[in-house]
Amino acid sequence: MANCPKCNAKLKITDWRPECPKCGVNMVYYGMEEGLLKDAEKAEAEHARFQKGLDRFKASSIGGKRQIARLILAVIPVAGLFLPLANLALSEAPYMAAKGISVNILTVVDFFMKYFDVNGLLGVIDSSVVGTPFILFAASIICLVLSVVMGILNFARCFCSSKAKSCKNNVVVSVISVLMLVASCVTFSLFASGINAVFPSMISGGIGFGIFVTMALHIPVIAVNLSCARKPIVVKYTELPDYSKPAEATEEKAEETVAAD
Repeated sequence: MANCPKCNAKLKITDWRPECPKCGVNMVYYGMEEGLLKDAEKAEAEHARFQKGLDRFKASSIGGKRQIARLILAVIPVAGLFLPLANLALSEAPYMAAKGISVNILTVVDFFMKYFDVNGLLGVIDSSVVGTPFILFAASIICLVLSVVMGILNFARCFCSSKAKSCKNNVVVSVISVLMLVASCVTFSLFASGINAVFPSMISGGIGFGIFVTMALHIPVIAVNLSCARKPIVVKYTELPDYSKPAEATEEKAEETVAAD
């Protein structure tokens, strides 16, 4: 047999009414208010966490002039990737006309979309003639791609970095991006020297001005993040109403305020 949820009295088959015959409580709705209150408190806590995250997001991205400047400056280095990052010169040879190639992010993507072949790449790497220069060329491309990835990460972090530690981490990300560009320059220069030694007077290459411009465009981003690290961003949290207080207490407080006025 069932028991009353409040007084634990045993119910008979004839006790078909919703009220307990002993204590008179409505057994159908007993405890429902407490459950609803717990659900409301849980929803309020989740809303508070979401609101704090939203406030930090706004403060980090558009909360002030420094944040807006940081957001814009974090995008600008991408423009440098479309400038000539390097150049290759192919002199005239049998079945091949002289050609000059300006390397930027578009030509790199186009090259991989057209000529990427795993078996062919492995064959070139194993070559005793052009294997080492090709590995250096591949390393140069990988460093360039890693620099782009770090730049994208730095831009994404602008939306969630308001504390001094986060801003310092942004500086580290920018510095790593610049170091990857430096590594790309070094490995490409070694590739150009190596391939020119294999094919003298036929293939030559050099570093373009675009990669130095891209490096320079990271400096303002680093400067703004250093400024935010020294003078942390102030997050203005939204004050949420306290729904945990009973409605009667709220009404009494309102009546007291009106009476005092």
